[in-house]
Amino acid sequence: MSLQVGDTIPEFKLYNYDKNAYEDKDFLGKKTMFVFLPFPFSSVCDKEICELRDNKASLEENGTDTVLITVGASPTNRAWAAHYGIEFPILADFWPHGAVSQKFGCFHEKAGISLRYSYITDENNVITEIIKSDEIGVERDFSEYKESFGF
Repeated sequence: MSLQVGDTIPEFKLYNYDKNAYEDKDFLGKKTMFVFLPFPFSSVCDKEICELRDNKASLEENGTDTVLITVGASPTNRAWAAHYGIEFPILADFWPHGAVSQKFGCFHEKAGISLRYSYITDENNVITEIIKSDEIGVERDFSEYKESFGF
């Protein structure tokens, strides 16, 4: 079952492609958006990260950090970030495969991927909003981000 608004995010530790560790406690004291994505270099994921990239300044103006999480391996995430000029941290939930996605409740067991869920948290790591698409090939509605963040 997916986490809900009002829940605190679970404890986790993941690494970006530079092998820097990120833990849940690192995000205390700031608003954060945890964006789960299924596959680097797939048409829908590519479109979503480019929209986030193109609106990075607006997200930052709202005092919100953005973290991308995918079940892709770190080398793939590095190439993806370089190819699209992504400056957000991209964390690998590769092994144990999808363990953090499972904790958040957005792992699709049959497909072995994260579903498209964005968990927006307050300074205490409490979820204040969830923007999602439960269909693997359907992107999140970007207008929901605009509405949520007022840009």
